[in-house]
Amino acid sequence: MKPEEVIPGLRALIVKDLVERHGFSKKKAAEVLGITPPAVTLYLRGKRAGDMAKLLRRRGALRLVREFTDNMVERGGRVSMPALYDLAFSAITLIERKTTMGREEGVIDLRKDEARRLLQLLRERFEVEQKSAEEFMRIASRLRNQAVRMLIRMIARDCMKHADIMMLLMSTIESGGEMKIDLPDMELLDKLLSEEKSFHVHGLGEIKKLLPHKLLSLLVDCIADDEKKHERILRSLVSYARVSGE
Repeated sequence: MKPEEVIPGLRALIVKDLVERHGFSKKKAAEVLGITPPAVTLYLRGKRAGDMAKLLRRRGALRLVREFTDNMVERGGRVSMPALYDLAFSAITLIERKTTMGREEGVIDLRKDEARRLLQLLRERFEVEQKSAEEFMRIASRLRNQAVRMLIRMIARDCMKHADIMMLLMSTIESGGEMKIDLPDMELLDKLLSEEKSFHVHGLGEIKKLLPHKLLSLLVDCIADDEKKHERILRSLVSYARVSGE
C-alpha cells in the first residue's frame, strides 16, 4: 500500500476530527488542510475517500489521527504534505500489522523457539511504547508551560515512533522475515547526506547562548541530537547502498 492511497482517507478523518472534536468551521478546516470548503463537505459526508477512511478506522488509525490533530492544533499553522506522508507511513504500518495478524499464510513457523521468543519481546516492547506514548500525551495535555509541554510531547512522539518500529518488525517476522529493499539511488543519498552536513554549518551554539532560559536551550539540544541522528541514518543508508551495489 502506498501513502498516496492512504492520504485521502487520512484527510477525511482529520477533517472530521477538526470539525467535530476541535470545533473548527468548514472554512477553517479547509485552510488548515489546504483544500476547498466544498471538499471538506464531501469528506464529512463520506463522499470522498469514504472507503479508505472506514478501513483506517477499522485498523485503529483514529488514535494516530487524533494525536496528529491535537499536535497540529496546539502549534497552529497548516498541515504540510511531509507531515501527511509521515502520518500515512504510520497508518500503513498499522494496517499491514493488523492484516498480517489476521492470516496464516506466509507466517513463519512459530514453533521455532527463537522466532516465538522474538515476537514475544517485540509485542511486549510495542505495548510498553504505546502505553508510554499515551501517558506522556496525557501529562502534556495538563501542562501550561509551552516549552515543557513541547518537551513531553516530543517524548510521546518518540514513543509512538518506537511503537511503529515494533509493529514493522513484527509484521516482517510474521511474514517470513523477507523484505524488499527499495533504496534511493546513490546520487540522491549522497545529496541528502551533503545537505544534512551543510545544515550543521549553521551551528546552534550561538542560539543557545542568546536564549534567556536553560529550558529553552534543552529544546535546541533536541534539534542538535536529531541532526546527528539524521546524519548517522543517512551514512548507514549510503554504506548499505554501496555494499548492495557491488
